[in-house]
Amino acid sequence: MLASLQGALAKLNYGISHVGKSIAGVLLALMLAMIIAQVVFRYGFNNSLGWTEELAKFFMVWIACLVAPWAYRENLNVSIELFADALPSALLKISNLIISLLVLLISSIFLLQSLDFVQGGWQIYASSLPIKLAYFYLCTPFVFGSICLVAIEKLLEQLISLFHSSNQREM
Repeated sequence: MLASLQGALAKLNYGISHVGKSIAGVLLALMLAMIIAQVVFRYGFNNSLGWTEELAKFFMVWIACLVAPWAYRENLNVSIELFADALPSALLKISNLIISLLVLLISSIFLLQSLDFVQGGWQIYASSLPIKLAYFYLCTPFVFGSICLVAIEKLLEQLISLFHSSNQREM
């Protein structure tokens, strides 16, 4: 039961991560093109494009939000493993389970808060673009919702591992 649920969630999270990385790549290319255009216009034509800096900042935030679930899922975030390496195997599994629970709890709280954040963004326009800030803020529910899904996947994986190792010892 747990293994099939974890497998289905792993497929979903893989798809979300893959799409997020692909969109982040496109946004990175667009951001690079905007910055090059800004340099050309500023130094070549002595005319600055006022909107490129703000849009590039928003793209940078979106890029970070789009790749965060993938980075968490693949354990690519910065970590200090000196303490974890010193723990016995059982204690390491329990501490990883607690960390996943904390990530799920904190991401769930941030997800709920981010919905209010986006709601407030429908009232405000970007300073140099005629676009409501809510469109830029939509990355926050995405990132926290996706991280919640990855945390659930990790929890299920860790529970399966914990139960599997305890069953192995009983035999």
